[in-house]
Amino acid sequence: MKTTGKLLAAALALTATLAQAQTFEQVFNEQRALYGKGHEFTFEGQTYTTLHPEELEAMAEPNRANAQALIDSADALRAQSAEVGNEWRDPARYIKQARAALAQEQFQQAMNLAARAKYQARVSLQQYEHSRATWHNAVPE
Repeated sequence: MKTTGKLLAAALALTATLAQAQTFEQVFNEQRALYGKGHEFTFEGQTYTTLHPEELEAMAEPNRANAQALIDSADALRAQSAEVGNEWRDPARYIKQARAALAQEQFQQAMNLAARAKYQARVSLQQYEHSRATWHNAVPE
């Protein structure tokens, strides 16, 4: 009886440890939801921030060249998502608004809009890849 109790306690402890293990993406999303963007957190001994890569790009020097480069990269990702048939509605709208802001020399606004478009285009591609990998789970047996 004592051995069974010890085995059960060990199994429960191991299960609790495994249940707590999280991926970087899970920890990032949790920290972002709790504290918003720009918060620092630690994952496996490394310090990270809750900024998306596109938000970091938008923090570059607000000038015509940087704004144009960010708009172009956002449009390239948007085109990729359209190519695979998973284009979301908003990236094209944000890119159009970013180009208008660029024309008015509102470089930071253009970069912020382009970053938003690029983020959504990137996530739409991730959604497409996830759907491709797991479509069979939606088919009834």
